[in-house]
Amino acid sequence: MKSYLEASGVPTVSIGAAQVPRLVMGIHPYDGCSYQDAERDADNLRRFGTVGQVVDVLRVAVEEFGVTTAQVDHMIPHLDRLHLQAVWETERRTDTQIGLLPYILIPVTLDGEIVSYAKQAHATFYAHDERVGGDAFREKIKQDEILRYTLAGSMDNLVTPDIVAPYTEEEASRFEIDYGVLEQYLGFFAGCEILVADPGAEIDLLAMTGRFDLIREYIAFLRGRFDTVITSVHHAGVTIPLLETEGIDVDAYLTPVNRLGHYMFPTRELALDAIRQSRKPVIAIKPLAGGRDLGTPAFDYVFNDVGIASTLYGMGTVDQVRETTAAACTVLAA
Repeated sequence: MKSYLEASGVPTVSIGAAQVPRLVMGIHPYDGCSYQDAERDADNLRRFGTVGQVVDVLRVAVEEFGVTTAQVDHMIPHLDRLHLQAVWETERRTDTQIGLLPYILIPVTLDGEIVSYAKQAHATFYAHDERVGGDAFREKIKQDEILRYTLAGSMDNLVTPDIVAPYTEEEASRFEIDYGVLEQYLGFFAGCEILVADPGAEIDLLAMTGRFDLIREYIAFLRGRFDTVITSVHHAGVTIPLLETEGIDVDAYLTPVNRLGHYMFPTRELALDAIRQSRKPVIAIKPLAGGRDLGTPAFDYVFNDVGIASTLYGMGTVDQVRETTAAACTVLAA
């Protein structure tokens, strides 16, 4: 079997101990997520409901373009297991190793309850984004279509400190990491060859509440398992400067970057400033703004204007993958 590097048709970049291709296959929409609306989500679930349907698309990326690295996930087990099986079957059919970049939720708990997606966590994010972004942040979120999608189509579902109180310093002092649960999450990837480990965006909550001790603790734990450890960041304009100041030992940041500024917090400008000043490489997610900004200009912006090291991008149908990957390869070749 050819290694992911031998078969790679795109340039690579050094991140930690790994050579990471500059294009990485994202997991959406194989988990149903469209970043558009519920109807499109349902279409995705029908279109990619079997291993064979996903393999048909992955093979195009591998065989026609040499994209040999893929993100994998564990948060929707039945769909994510289907995706993993499709990756393994694609390896078998193409005789090509696919390097894996798993997203690993970090189970932050308060009094025994996981709080990573609690309403208080979202209120804490809002409070910090508003403090840094002010009026520009409040105006930005009104226009953010990916945010609207994650709020089930209505900004009325946005959690602010006026609705739920952010975590207090005393509450944050009681945060813990449940390593038993973390071991269960890691067990989802048993048998996988992990290229880059990506702990989830819980780092935003821990950084904003000053729990850098917990961040260092779980990063050290993951480094005992994986050679290269990065971290997802969803609030780059706030979190990256905090991590840089604290000297957190990760090999790269993975964060949204796109021309429209969707899901870049507190604002596109503040996120970009943090990304450009970062001492670590940055890997982009959502480069196509959830399918709202397509073609070579989107990738030209990410790679050339912002200087991103690598990007994950959504896959979709065979035709969509051919069109999108060709556009990305055109930019990288130039």
